[in-house]
Amino acid sequence: MKLSIIVPTYNERENIKPLIERIGETLRQGDYEILVVDDNSPDGTAGVAESLSKDYPVRIIHRPGKLGLASAVVEGIGKAEGDIVGVIDADLQHPPELVAQLVEAVVEGNDIAIASRYVQGGGIENWSLLRKIASKGAILLARPLTKAHDPTSGCFFLNKEVVMGTEFKPAGFKILLEILVKGKYERIKEVPYTFRERGKGKSKLGLMEYARYLKLLYSLYLVRLKAIFVKNSAK
Repeated sequence: MKLSIIVPTYNERENIKPLIERIGETLRQGDYEILVVDDNSPDGTAGVAESLSKDYPVRIIHRPGKLGLASAVVEGIGKAEGDIVGVIDADLQHPPELVAQLVEAVVEGNDIAIASRYVQGGGIENWSLLRKIASKGAILLARPLTKAHDPTSGCFFLNKEVVMGTEFKPAGFKILLEILVKGKYERIKEVPYTFRERGKGKSKLGLMEYARYLKLLYSLYLVRLKAIFVKNSAK
């Protein structure tokens, strides 16, 4: 069973090498590929990733500009060769060593495995009170849409069949929530981890991303309400 790991990147030159090396150390001789989906990073991220392709199973998907993380993930899924597909940020805030546990959870029969900050054993390191409140608020707003404790996680793995044939309208950073609302699945497992601040580079999270998230919530509530209406009409 082949594994595809999607890594969306924009200006992650300093992080992409240790990320790929740590994934390689974690998976060793496993049948996997790493798809680096790069939004034309001006710092040369794609070039660094390309240089590693002689030692690791890395493919680069070059995009013409900064089109966004969620759309990068959707494009990566469309080009992935694996039966299991996963996403991990390039900034090392998600420990690459967690990949093996998430993949194992899918192999064991879970449709989706989520790296979760908000289940027992998980946590957040060095966040301000304001950012903690914003994160909790984002999850509370999504609570009627999913039972997952961390639906805004940026690291997750799934059986590719979960998203096959599904139309996504990706915007911003939070593609997992859209998958949880639109995907075809039954079993979810959340694997605890501690979210850490990035060591190098600059965060892309800003006010515009919060606005995009609210817009995403609005569209997903409409999807859910439409599904309820269709179901009730069929009775």
